[in-house]
Amino acid sequence: MRGVVALLGLLFCLSGAWTQEESGGDRESLVESHGTEATETISKQTTGQINTTPDIWGEVEELRDMVDNLGTMVVEQREKLRNMEKKLERRWRGKWRRGAEARLESENAAMGARLSAIEMEVEELKRMNAGLEARVTDSENGNAALEARLNASEGMVEELRRENADRPKVAFSAGLTNDGYLGPFNSITTLVYRKVITNIGKAYNPNTGVFTAPVRGLYYIRFTAMGLKGPQSIGAYIYHNDKSVMFNHQNNDNGHNRFLSNALTLELEAGDVVYMRLPVNQGLYDEKSSNYNTFSGFLLFPM
Repeated sequence: MRGVVALLGLLFCLSGAWTQEESGGDRESLVESHGTEATETISKQTTGQINTTPDIWGEVEELRDMVDNLGTMVVEQREKLRNMEKKLERRWRGKWRRGAEARLESENAAMGARLSAIEMEVEELKRMNAGLEARVTDSENGNAALEARLNASEGMVEELRRENADRPKVAFSAGLTNDGYLGPFNSITTLVYRKVITNIGKAYNPNTGVFTAPVRGLYYIRFTAMGLKGPQSIGAYIYHNDKSVMFNHQNNDNGHNRFLSNALTLELEAGDVVYMRLPVNQGLYDEKSSNYNTFSGFLLFPM
């Protein structure tokens, strides 16, 4: 660049010299009008300048050639600079591309690892869901079976409720007396338990001491008996219709109070009767609110 500036300065100087040459020609005309001496002097000078002009033009041509060469060199240098810039740009782009590719490969590898982990987690969740679905299915099947059993049980309960609603409810219990001693008598005597404790179904008659079965079925019958110390022994019969089905007896051989109790089940037809009887020459003892002597029974189930 500095060489170009120097060449331009040189061209400027040559241009000034060319201007001086033209102004010298004008002065020659002026000298011719004023005298011969001046004319000769100027003529000599002009002749010397004319002789030097071809050398200046040669230098100018050389300078022009140099300028042209420099211009060509500048163009070549610019072209080389552009080529270098392009090469540098290509290199930079290549490096950037390789760096980007490396980053992309790294990111892709990381994403692939994450994707693999997610896929494994998804597979695990699928297995867990399959297990849960199987368990839910089993639970649903189990619930269906339980629901079926529940429905069956509810049906049985309803059936039992209907049966129980239709089944007669029979139960009684009564105490003997509040008068203390009862007996002895000269003949077998029917015991009348007048103190009614329970009489569901009204099948027991406290005026006669007789229980009448309202329906055919299996019945549970029991009694208790007590006698104070004394000469009499104690005993009791259970009668079904006109037949004794149980007899219990205890002698008084030690002068202490005596107790008896027993029970049995009887298959009774509707209208059958059950009652208690006291044997000959035997006595019992009962008093208010003690109920030492009781007669009880209830329906187990109809038949």
